[in-house]
Amino acid sequence: MQRLWGGVGEDLETGFLWFHSKCQATGQSGRRQRPRRSPISSIAFDRAAQYYDQTRGLPAEVSEQLADRLQAAARPGARFLEIGVGTGRIALPLHRRGRRVLGVDLSVPMLERYRAKAASAGLPPPPVMCADATRLPVRDACVDAVIEVHVLHLIPAWRQAVAEVRRVLAAGGVVLAARRRWERSQGRGPRALARERHSAILAELGVRRERVGAHGDPEVISAFTELGGQVEELEPVTWRDDETWAEHIDVLERRVWSDSWKIPEDVWHEGVRRLRAELAAEGVDLNAPVPTVRHVEIAAIRF
Repeated sequence: MQRLWGGVGEDLETGFLWFHSKCQATGQSGRRQRPRRSPISSIAFDRAAQYYDQTRGLPAEVSEQLADRLQAAARPGARFLEIGVGTGRIALPLHRRGRRVLGVDLSVPMLERYRAKAASAGLPPPPVMCADATRLPVRDACVDAVIEVHVLHLIPAWRQAVAEVRRVLAAGGVVLAARRRWERSQGRGPRALARERHSAILAELGVRRERVGAHGDPEVISAFTELGGQVEELEPVTWRDDETWAEHIDVLERRVWSDSWKIPEDVWHEGVRRLRAELAAEGVDLNAPVPTVRHVEIAAIRF
């Protein structure tokens, strides 16, 4: 067994690992070593670890249905790797079923949260590693399925991450990538509309959102098909939720979305103030439940 950084990164099969000379993970136990960051770095979610599941979590039944889709799309006994595993919102249901899932993420606090959730559920520690998706510390052709759920837009060198995913994927393997279709994944309720209207206000204030990684769904899918992948659309997981404007304006106030972190705080909150004023002028009841339909859509890209 290979041990990384004491608590985070232990319980990994040695045959599963291969460390690049420039990999951000180390084979040493004991004192943690923070990854070296380039001037333009991928976005790590250290600050989001404590609230991530409250703002991005999926209903339990949706998580289980999604695990059904992922499991069915991979070969029996598949070895999974998830890039940007975070708090395990996608990987944990598979881990609970006894599937082999190696989680990779830049954020130690997010990985610790994942392991704490597994422990509280009475499960063994899931194998995790703090590493960069552009330099995956695993051998060539050593996994059967790679999961990518809304990660590549956070990685400046995202095409390098795509190449790494292809490198570690065994022959006949599959990439399970979440589609980034905003109106379907976010719905057309206050969750999505609050962010859209706030973004429009920020634009009026002269704020332009910084593009970090992949721009959208077609770009990501095209990058995988250029490497020889064949796309198969899995059956969507669909659910209905009741949302309120009050809830999602509060989310904006707390700046939980990563695209808010580089915007000056005073400008961000001025945008929220103006949004509140607009809604008040429109007579919107901020506490009224708004039924909203959302979807998780996965593309199985087979090689």
